[in-house]
Amino acid sequence: MGKSILLTGAAGGVGQAIGAALMDADHQVVAFDRLETPGFTRSIVADILDRHAVLEAAQGMDVIIHLAAAPDEADFIDELLEPNIRGLYHVCDAARARSVPRLVLASSVQVVTGHSLRASSHSFKKLIKIEDGPRVVNHYALTKLWAEGIGEMYSRVHNMTVIAARLGWLPRSVEHAEALRSSTWGPDVYLSHGDAGLFFQTCVETKLDEGRFEILFARSKSANVDRLDLEPSRRILGYEPRDTWPEGQPFI
Repeated sequence: MGKSILLTGAAGGVGQAIGAALMDADHQVVAFDRLETPGFTRSIVADILDRHAVLEAAQGMDVIIHLAAAPDEADFIDELLEPNIRGLYHVCDAARARSVPRLVLASSVQVVTGHSLRASSHSFKKLIKIEDGPRVVNHYALTKLWAEGIGEMYSRVHNMTVIAARLGWLPRSVEHAEALRSSTWGPDVYLSHGDAGLFFQTCVETKLDEGRFEILFARSKSANVDRLDLEPSRRILGYEPRDTWPEGQPFI
């Protein structure tokens, strides 16, 4: 049977792709965004900084997928701190308060780039595995590490099933896609809009034990060399990407 899903940040490119895939699979997806988001089962226009609005939106949900955040280019104090820290707390605590059994949090590949970046070439040296742990290189990545940490705590303390999805490079604009294309490693950590929808669908539909916490990479097929280990995503979720850069994205 279809699930009731609250999708924060639904108006963004990732949110649109994920929402379409989930509704095509007969789930009821409620969009939560500061912008009106047509085409969803229902649209809530609100801000994740409004704790009461998040609490109300979480009522009766089977799953919350939390995407809403300020992007990596933003200043930490002026732009990242409130949505990526306080807003994230509001979402996680609403899931607890409303007894939502599953929470899927958007993390980022940026939490691991410090393992494998050389100052001279900015290229990955090796396959990065979940067990290598985090190594951040910027403040945005620190906020995503906070997402993983709060997700693990809520899973363990409140018996919630939580998946922290370390998303690969999903282009948000023509400029973002051009930067990916010019990067030596970008096509290998690329995440297409279609594969993003597929990945989050598996996060929603795969049977997992209560209280389970997982950190998983989400990327498309590598164009040249595997940089991010997909074995846990395949084993735990049955996720198998379909696209290779530049397939599955609208900007190039």
